[in-house]
This record gives sequence, structure tokens and C-alpha cells, in this order.
Amino acid sequence: MDEKGKLTIYDIAKMAGVSTTTVSRAMNGTGYVSKEKKEKVLKVIEEYEFKPNAFAKGLTTRRSGTIGMLVPDVINPFFATMFTMLEREALDHDYNVILCNYYNDNESAGKQIALLEQKQVDVLLQVGGPTDLYDIPVDYLEILEKAGKNTPIITNGNSVGGKFIAVQVDDDEALKNLLADAYEKGHRRFAIVGGDGRYIPTGKKWQQFDKVLKELGISKENRKILEYDNFDSYGGGKCVELLMEEYGRDIPSFIIGINESVAIGVQKELVKNGFLIPKDISVAGFDNTYLSEIVTPSLTSIGCDYREYAKAVMNIIAQLTEKKSGYTGEREVRVVSHLVKRESSSYCSDRNAH
Repeated sequence: MDEKGKLTIYDIAKMAGVSTTTVSRAMNGTGYVSKEKKEKVLKVIEEYEFKPNAFAKGLTTRRSGTIGMLVPDVINPFFATMFTMLEREALDHDYNVILCNYYNDNESAGKQIALLEQKQVDVLLQVGGPTDLYDIPVDYLEILEKAGKNTPIITNGNSVGGKFIAVQVDDDEALKNLLADAYEKGHRRFAIVGGDGRYIPTGKKWQQFDKVLKELGISKENRKILEYDNFDSYGGGKCVELLMEEYGRDIPSFIIGINESVAIGVQKELVKNGFLIPKDISVAGFDNTYLSEIVTPSLTSIGCDYREYAKAVMNIIAQLTEKKSGYTGEREVRVVSHLVKRESSSYCSDRNAH
């Protein structure tokens, strides 16, 4: 027994009449152990309800069973939902997830990466923030590259030419379906609002928005892209103000927020200014978390299956930490989004159908 009175691997070996190496092999399924010796070891473990110390187990399995997850703002439902689904999936694979919220501050993120390294996490997963940028800041990239020498890094944005593994949300097909449906309903004037062109998710949405509408024959002046680097409902409201400064009340009939929070801010500001949704203006957004269902009117939204995303991440982690061959898959993996139509879209007024 150890100093706390708990059973140790040495006690099990003594009780079973075997070596500690045999106990380790029987517990972890590594190396050959005769059936007779394995049964002796398992009998002692079962009788004393032995639970191995996670750190000690890590010494034999060469993994800690922990994932370090960094997010810029855990209050944001997108990041909160990502974490919840990943944690559920991780538990099914005997992993724990340590969540670090770095408050959109790169210096804090760097400190938390160092702390996660000290905890010997098996993988670092960064969702959002600087790894979503097309050009990651040099000082932050140096931190990631240094950490990546010992710990695999997964992002949901930039793979940096394959240095990291990126699990990206692919909105292209769902956005195409949304725009095509709106066009069929009679909409001819569109806007996508919010976001920052330096970020990969924003840039990809803008590119697909412009490409699809151009193919549908929508003129450039009627496919408005409005940048506003505030990703919350306040930003959505400001975008409506800017649209009204440019167009008066004759604003585009279909407005897409760069994320769910921005889209909700768009709805609030439209209602404040006397517009009816969707009779006067249709609204849609991205992410499709619980917020899309609880707002009034409920929000048409594009988002991935978060459980599917978590499964994709865990599949990569399993290959990184458990398979002898290591990770041999793609360095950029895509999880396809889906369109969910709700009350905030589809109706088109005659005023805007031109």
C-alpha cells in the first residue's frame, strides 16, 4: 500500500505472484501474458476495485488521456457547443478535456499553452482565435511550432501548410442551397454582414457568397459584403445601421450574419427600425446552436453537426496517440454543414424583388 493506504501495482504483483511488468502488460494489453497469470492479476484488480493513477498509467501507455482545448470566448455558444460535444465524445474514448478560455488575448493563450504542456496533454486543440487567421502572428506561430515539437496540434482554421492538422467546418454547399432557395423565392438583393477578412472562416463565406450570387446573375451592387470585425449581436446591429446609412430603408431583402450572434443582432435592429421579419427582410446566420431556435422569429441557420465534428477530431486523436503507424490522414479535414430553415427567412416582398 502507498502512504495514503491505496493499493499499488507492486501490491497487485505480490498478491498475484507475478512481476510488476506482467501486471502492467495485463492491465494495458501490451506484450504477451499467459492466460493463467492474466487471470490472477485481473482477479486481484477486481477484488480490490483497483483504479490506476492516471499519471502512472500514462508512464506505461505513453499518453495522459487528456486533450487541451483553447477557445477565445467560452460564452459564445459556438465554442461552448464545440466543447460540450467534444467532451462527450472524448469520454467515450476514455479521454478528458481541459478547457482553457483565453479571452481573445494571444498573450494569455500562450501562457495557457505552456500550462497545458506541463500537464502533458496528448493533443492541443485550438478552435477560433489566431489559428483562424490566414496569416498567424509570427510570435504566436513560434509558440505553436515550439509546442508542436512534442504535442500534436489541431486547429479548426489554418494548418500552416500542413504543420498542424486543421478540422474545418465546410459551409459552401449549405450556403449555396440557402442562396439558391432565396433566389427562387424572389430575392434579388443580398448582403452578408459582419466578420473580418483576415480570418479564414469569414473569407471562405464571403468568397462563396459572391461566387454563388454571381452565378445566379445577381449584379455586383446587389451582392453586398459588409465587413465589421465585431462578432456579437452589437456588431449585427451596427451593420444594419451602416446598411441604412447607405441605402436608407431600401436595404437588401436578404441579410446573412457572419455568425449566429451577428444575425440575431441584425434581427433586433431591424425590428427596432420597424421592419417585419421575414415579410420585409429575411435573415439567416451561421453556427446553428440552441440560440437559433429560441430567438423570435427563430433563425434560419447554417451549421455543422457538432457531434460529427467531435467524432472527426477524436478519430484524428486516436490515430495520433494510439496507432503505431501514427497519423497518415489528410492535414485538412472538412466537416460539412447543413442548412436549417426557420421562421426568419423565405418570404420576399415586391419592394425588394428587383
